[in-house]
Amino acid sequence: MYRQVRVLHVDDDPEFAEVAATFLERVGDGFTVETAANVSDGLARLAEASFDCVVSDYDMPETNGIAFLETVRSEYPDIPFVLFTGKGSEEVASEAVSKGVSDYLQKGHGTDRYTLLANRIQNLVAQHRAEAGLESRIEQQSALAALGTSALSGCERQTLFEEAVELVSDALGTEYSKVLEYRPDSDNFLLRAGVGWQDGLVGTAVVGAGEESQAGYTLKTEGAVVVDDLATEDRFSGPPLLLDHGVVSGISVVIGGTDDPWGVLGTHSTDQITFTDDDVTFVQNAANLLGNAIQRQRSEQRRRESERRFREIAEVSPDTIFRLDTDGVFTYVSPVIESLLGYTPEDLVDTSFRTYVPDESMETAFDGFSRVAAGETVRELELRLIDADGDLVDIEVSASPVTHDGSVRFVQGLVRDVTERTKRERRLQRLKAQYETLIENLPEMGVFLFDRDCQYTVSGGGELSSVGLTSADFEGATPHDLFPEAIADELEHYYREALDGRSSRFEQEYQDRQYQVQTVPVRNDDGDVISGLAVSEDVTERRERQRTLERQNERLREFAGVVSHDLRNPLNVAQGQLKLARTECDSDHLDNVSAAIERSNRLIDDLLTLASNGDEVTETESLDLRAVAEGCWQNVPTGDATLAVRTEQTIVADRGRLEQLLENLVRNAVEHARPRSEVPADAPDGDASGLTVTVGALADGFYVADTGPGIPPEERDEVFKAGHSTAADGTGFGLRIVEQIADAHGWTVTVTDSDSGGARFEVRGIETA
Repeated sequence: MYRQVRVLHVDDDPEFAEVAATFLERVGDGFTVETAANVSDGLARLAEASFDCVVSDYDMPETNGIAFLETVRSEYPDIPFVLFTGKGSEEVASEAVSKGVSDYLQKGHGTDRYTLLANRIQNLVAQHRAEAGLESRIEQQSALAALGTSALSGCERQTLFEEAVELVSDALGTEYSKVLEYRPDSDNFLLRAGVGWQDGLVGTAVVGAGEESQAGYTLKTEGAVVVDDLATEDRFSGPPLLLDHGVVSGISVVIGGTDDPWGVLGTHSTDQITFTDDDVTFVQNAANLLGNAIQRQRSEQRRRESERRFREIAEVSPDTIFRLDTDGVFTYVSPVIESLLGYTPEDLVDTSFRTYVPDESMETAFDGFSRVAAGETVRELELRLIDADGDLVDIEVSASPVTHDGSVRFVQGLVRDVTERTKRERRLQRLKAQYETLIENLPEMGVFLFDRDCQYTVSGGGELSSVGLTSADFEGATPHDLFPEAIADELEHYYREALDGRSSRFEQEYQDRQYQVQTVPVRNDDGDVISGLAVSEDVTERRERQRTLERQNERLREFAGVVSHDLRNPLNVAQGQLKLARTECDSDHLDNVSAAIERSNRLIDDLLTLASNGDEVTETESLDLRAVAEGCWQNVPTGDATLAVRTEQTIVADRGRLEQLLENLVRNAVEHARPRSEVPADAPDGDASGLTVTVGALADGFYVADTGPGIPPEERDEVFKAGHSTAADGTGFGLRIVEQIADAHGWTVTVTDSDSGGARFEVRGIETA
């Protein structure tokens, strides 16, 4: 790296000093010369700034050059000092040498003396710098060795950081050094350790990671960044941490790899320093030591965490987890080994695996171990082991090598007891035989088992003879061997879904017949899919009956609509005539007429509901039972009756049909309410002031109870029949509609006594959300 040579020339002749400075700067390589007119001024300049060489006259008024040399040597023992004098003598030269002068040169005529002086200065400075550099490198290497020793000793990371910043500042003579930790989540640096900074900043100060900071720029460039003068720096600005401390020069380097940087190491000075290549290398080496230490700590932490997780898993694993060294000696065995072989883990550790392998399995066991020790993974190796009682145990071993730096460190694996699996396999064979016998005798359906290649393995049932095939035709065949391409493609699609663990239901038309097919996965005791099952049912007649029933229901709905229209018209006329009649006379008979018309309208509504809705549920949703019940209460004339809702359930239902059900049960309770005087005073569901209807929760549904007269046990089978009613103005269809709505949802509805002796309708089989 190029470095300027700064010279201080002390001479009591200002004109001569100025001429000398001019010639030196002209002939010298990178010389900068400053002058002083006397010794006092020269000493002051030396105290204020850094110089590479001092040139002094001998004969000066205050003191001579020899005395000046003595003073300089006492304070600056290593700086080159040239006595450049017009008074030359052996005596002066001898004294100067004895006082430690670096060179002695007489002034002369012409410019050659300045060239000679420049060469002498250049050589002296070069020699001085070389000696100083060597000394500095020795100090730096010593500092790095000390830092490396601390890193290898495993000291705490923070202690290592603090030692590093102290060593860097001491070695380079800088006032400030810092370790910045990069925090990618917040895209900034935290001042983790440092020297020279204001109190309270270490551990709290934050530096931005963008290009505006030296640290951010260093992270981006991935190399060392050297700053000669921060004030003239155009690559980045600041940051405030440096500006607030008057920093002028500095070096910063990345800690850690460029692909995964941990942070930045920096050192700074308030003086303008021209750092050497050796200085930069020193800081980079210090950062490398920190990076390596951090990486080792991370690796060790990952190793400890991995070991902790391994042991946690091994301790609870149903299989025996083990480790062997490269000689085949157990170094770890999980506790479950005791239930497998009767030995404790302590019994096996430090013993060879060969101890527990019988002769019949030794060749297989040794071959498997050798393959793993050579770097190969072995899976499901079937062996036998000798347990603590001397009995043989069937096992299955899987093992893999654990490597480091390309070599196998140890063998790790698991041992699984396959005794139960063998029993299950035999049981599955028996079940398969029983299954084949069962499906051969199914009269209504075709039942098929198929393997992972969609080949039929078992088939039977009454449906086989109706597509014209026998069990023998199916055995070993695929759908494409037996059916047209379109049907076969669809079958294989759903077969593969079953083999992937998904059930399906679909219909197919084949030879003018309609078949409903259901496919399901067949799993073993471990939950693994081992084959698929398909059940085929001929639903041709059922579908025809369904279509016939749908046509009948449609005609019924059309008829109900016509009847409703034809009945409502005369009823509307009668209602109008009744209104006119009330204006002409006042008779109790007119009230009876009005009640009859109202009952007729309700009969029509109920009949239309029964005929139109039937057993249909169009769309279900999650419903708040409390909110629905309270809304229905507002839709029914209830007089002074009271509603009590004792449920917070959310149920899945068709909103409109659920509202019909609740409204009909409320209306039934109100229509059959007994007089207030007959309500027991201690009735738990209400009080004696009037009827109380309660909606409450059941484990699988809800109930609607009242404080009315109740329903005698002998009549409870009749209340849900159409036309049955004990109320004078009842239609007899309300509870039939309730049962129809329950059936449409797949629910059941029954009636019993409430706690107060009234009626309690229980609706069960409800899906809750």
